[in-house]
Order: sequence, then structure tokens, then C-alpha cells
Amino acid sequence: MELQVGRAYRAKKPAQAGSFLNSYYNDRQILWMSGDGSIVQYDGPAVGHGRKYPKVTREAFEKWASHDVTDQLPESSWQRWDK
Repeated sequence: MELQVGRAYRAKKPAQAGSFLNSYYNDRQILWMSGDGSIVQYDGPAVGHGRKYPKVTREAFEKWASHDVTDQLPESSWQRWDK
């Protein structure tokens, strides 16, 4: 799978993230990748406010990710879980 900074990816097993009133898919958007592409840093609805953005290995991200959903997301937002 080709991973790119700025693109958002859906989980192989999507789950609900956020609060009851504001629930979203637990998608992840890549914020940064190391020069060799071995480390990925991401943001998403499951990352709590005030937390540091998680970093994982590329292999771990690819194991979690199913496909790119960037073009399916509402502009400047995440996809609501109820949709």
C-alpha cells in the first residue's frame, strides 16, 4: 500500500471513536513520515485532545489500515459514525 502524508486511511475493522454525540470512524490521517518511511505519525478522532500524536512503524500502520478514504471525507472533517 502506498502511504502519503496528508492522506486519511480507514481501519480494516472500523470502529467508533469520539463521544456518544460526536462519534466518528476511527480513521487516521498521516501527519508525518520519517525520511526512510519506516515511522508514521498520525492524527484521528481516536487521538484524544491534548495527547501527543502517536507514532508507529510503517508495518504496524499497514497492518491496521485497509484503504485510503481521503476523497470520501467531508471537507475539513471526519466521517460521522452514523452515516
